Amino acid sequence: MSTGRTARFGAEATTGSSVMRGGLWKMLSNALPQVYALVISIAAARYLGPDGMGRQSFIAFVELSVIQLLTGGFAVSLQRYVGESVGADRGADARWLARQVFRIMAGVAVVGGGALIALGLVGAEPKAAWIFAGLAALSGVLASVPGAILTGLQRWREATVAGLVTGGFGTVATLIVLALGGRISAMFAVEAATLLIVLLWTGMLARRSISAVSAAITPAPGLRRRSLRFAGYSSISALLYLIVWRRSEFFFLNHYSSDSQIAFYSIAFSLVTAVVRLPAAMGQVLAPAVATLLGAGEHERIRRGFSRALRLLVILTLPVAVATAALGPAAIRVVWGSAYADARDPLLIMVAASLITPITVLASSLLTGLAHVRVPLVATAAAGVVDLGLAAALVPHHGAVGAAIANGAAQATAGIPMIVYSGRLQGPIDWRWGRLVRCAAVSAGGGAVAWGVSASVGGIAGLFLGLLAGSVVFFGLAAAIGFLSRDDAQWLADVVGTRAGEVPRRLVLALTVRGS
Repeated sequence: MSTGRTARFGAEATTGSSVMRGGLWKMLSNALPQVYALVISIAAARYLGPDGMGRQSFIAFVELSVIQLLTGGFAVSLQRYVGESVGADRGADARWLARQVFRIMAGVAVVGGGALIALGLVGAEPKAAWIFAGLAALSGVLASVPGAILTGLQRWREATVAGLVTGGFGTVATLIVLALGGRISAMFAVEAATLLIVLLWTGMLARRSISAVSAAITPAPGLRRRSLRFAGYSSISALLYLIVWRRSEFFFLNHYSSDSQIAFYSIAFSLVTAVVRLPAAMGQVLAPAVATLLGAGEHERIRRGFSRALRLLVILTLPVAVATAALGPAAIRVVWGSAYADARDPLLIMVAASLITPITVLASSLLTGLAHVRVPLVATAAAGVVDLGLAAALVPHHGAVGAAIANGAAQATAGIPMIVYSGRLQGPIDWRWGRLVRCAAVSAGGGAVAWGVSASVGGIAGLFLGLLAGSVVFFGLAAAIGFLSRDDAQWLADVVGTRAGEVPRRLVLALTVRGS
């Protein structure tokens, strides 16, 4: 394999700009599916009612849990070792590893999908919904392999486009079947078809991309052993991740509470995931980039990039969280309907807890890229105990509010140790606290105005005018006092470039602290 070919995939192609672009693609790949989910959530709320929506949300949660539990460890391991192998100019080894992992995942997919189908056959209701959810899970597990290959090669656009396009068509199809009188089973039939298309599309893209890395395939048993060992640790982490980050509280709500409480929690969780936790997607691209740089021996580049990524993620998260807290409760009443107003308190609790999420994801990605899996494993295990314990104690008497408290406490328990450990490993971290305090103050000012306008006007007009007024105040205050240091602003402006014109670049530079 020629050096020129590897450079397009390896360390020479791994720059701050490439990681930032990857982060934007990853954010888009997270954002649009969450938008799709919110649209489907609204439609389900209107057509199915609180109880029907709660049942659909629970089946969807079980399906997603199966996919993530069975794929999390292997997908993370595959993307990491593909990135490291290509960074070390061993593309032929990466091709062989990808083939081995796909064979393993084929068997895993049959087991996972078959389990859900069996639930439907033995009496879980609605029967057809569980069967279609099983077929969707089978395709979803298999699709994780080409997705991991593309991610490991940092082919962010290819990894994103297929899912976004098919997800869009799936959303439209779901809305149509609901409008025509279809119920829960029809929704899962559409999802099963959508995930099958994703599997076929990403499989073709991954095969083409990894073939471009190397024409040869070289057996690498040592690489497979390391990858499977890492996958074992990561699989345990995936289980704990489901408990801490992916609505494990649904099981307690399903047992102790009602379908309507599941619906309230589902709306709050989906809204927070779609908006407040969206910046966390930027952190997810760090693992393959770090692995690639690690394979090339570029330790200092890893160290420099981590501090900047932390600062910028916090700055990006603060205004989004404040805006969600200011306008989210009104949005629930207006968009989902007054029957779902009780989602307000879970939403506010989860918004506050999610301030730590992007930093936690970034720290976890760094440790994954460096193959430091024990600290995240221990931290997430402790968080899992906190989550399950609080959910068992609070959900029976407080429903969705208790679930939100359990989830938030678990996130803090998982995040703080990983952030501290990552800081010690790659520190000292230059947080530049003064800039972060300025960003928080500017965000609070914009949020207060947004809430005041929305509450005064009311309805959809109040939401729109509140968002507009809050944005104007936020950017006005930001331009007046600034919250970006000059070097961060210049770096970000260079990444933004001029492809979208000069306005985005000038807007970034306008946020610079005067005299910095």
